[in-house]
Amino acid sequence: YSGDINGDGSPSNNDLIYIPIDASDINLADPTEWDALNAFIEQDGYLKNHRGEIAERFGAVNPWYSNIDLRILQDYALSVGETSHKIQLSLDILNFTNLINSNWGVRKVATVSATSPLRFTGNFDAAGNPELQFTGPAETYIDHPGLFSRWQVQVGLRYFF
Repeated sequence: YSGDINGDGSPSNNDLIYIPIDASDINLADPTEWDALNAFIEQDGYLKNHRGEIAERFGAVNPWYSNIDLRILQDYALSVGETSHKIQLSLDILNFTNLINSNWGVRKVATVSATSPLRFTGNFDAAGNPELQFTGPAETYIDHPGLFSRWQVQVGLRYFF
């Protein structure tokens, strides 16, 4: 939850969330938000499988990420008189699979709004249930725009003497 729902003085990110079973299991400030909240829960494997429970701290984790790097090395020997020289040329392609297909090797991370999809309005109903507002996105994970999700090329040259 975002907002200080447990009254400990910390306004965000330390209150574990209860995953509602259905619309009657949560006090939404705007009941029409239930469809969006329910769709958000259904698209996330962890939330979907833990309805009616309090989410464990770090219970849901970012999806597994993998990539394949490729290195090509070629040695060249040069002789100048009686002296032998060696040059090594290298080509490194980091996240090679992303070079082949832009959908491969892409890291997925949870958005900030996905980690706190409900906001405490500061109000309680007559039964003492907190009033909440769904502020989350449609999906938990997005493609990370950083370098780990992109292919990169590096050319190297080494001289051995």
